[in-house]
Amino acid sequence: MAGPAAPRPSRRADLLAVAFVVVAVGVAAWALRDELPDVLAAIGKIAWWRMLLALACVVAGLMATAEVWKYCLSALGSSVSSGAARQIFFPAQVGKYLPGSIWPFLAQMRFAREHGVPGGLALLAGSVFLVVHAVTSVLVGALLLISQPALVSRFGWAGLFVPLAFVLLHPKVINLLARKLAGRSGVEPPVLRWRDLVRPLAWMFPAWLAYGLAGYLLAAPFTDSILQLLVVCTGAFALGWIVGLVVFIAPAGVGAREAVLILALTPLLGVAAATTVSLILRVAHTLADVLLALRYGLVRARRNHREPEEPVASA
Repeated sequence: MAGPAAPRPSRRADLLAVAFVVVAVGVAAWALRDELPDVLAAIGKIAWWRMLLALACVVAGLMATAEVWKYCLSALGSSVSSGAARQIFFPAQVGKYLPGSIWPFLAQMRFAREHGVPGGLALLAGSVFLVVHAVTSVLVGALLLISQPALVSRFGWAGLFVPLAFVLLHPKVINLLARKLAGRSGVEPPVLRWRDLVRPLAWMFPAWLAYGLAGYLLAAPFTDSILQLLVVCTGAFALGWIVGLVVFIAPAGVGAREAVLILALTPLLGVAAATTVSLILRVAHTLADVLLALRYGLVRARRNHREPEEPVASA
């Protein structure tokens, strides 16, 4: 029986993604041309140990999202260990930096089959994973509006999505989305219930908190605020994530996420410091993605190298 047909990347979408990144970088560089000396000075104010701790927080947040993906897969009826989930999830995630948004899904389908998971279920798990991410990002992003009423004029639209997020969270809605996606995956999805979604949803909140703490560590030298800054950093990152998802032509949300972070942090830090924090956060997330992909990609490669020898050894 033939496996499910994998979605095909679009060359036109790839070109649009490349063009978007080039234009976004160019526009940002032009807009900040007068702020460049202040941005460079702001970088010097952030101690190296703050950058290392921020990177550690980002790694912790990404590890939590691997658990989210694992429990999304488990909710669909295929359980794997945390180690196996990381070997599938992290090497596939670097595909989000390529033009086009389909590469992580294709890689997850391929790597999941090595652990006995049907590719179609891996595709569905990745889709449910995105829904859980999006729903919780809107809820956490609402913290930004609560902590910074002055930002309502810029991000007030996000408050309109909070009721919608609760609607999307309902298992009936997720089941409907799963059935729609089932046509492409070739797998009949099980009926999801609340108990199936509790664990993936619960693991998202420490992930958002870790991302917010990373931003706080980098932004703290520029303000005396403590609790407010942590709340703003967490809400801004979550809101930036959903904007990066909506601007789907931006690989890994490049440009879109940073724009939201700069707008949200500027009232507390100023333009130069907000730009510095957003850029260092982008570097930290990219570096963390690469390090985790290498770490668990090597584990996966060693595992695949040993497996053919095991039957001979046991015989």
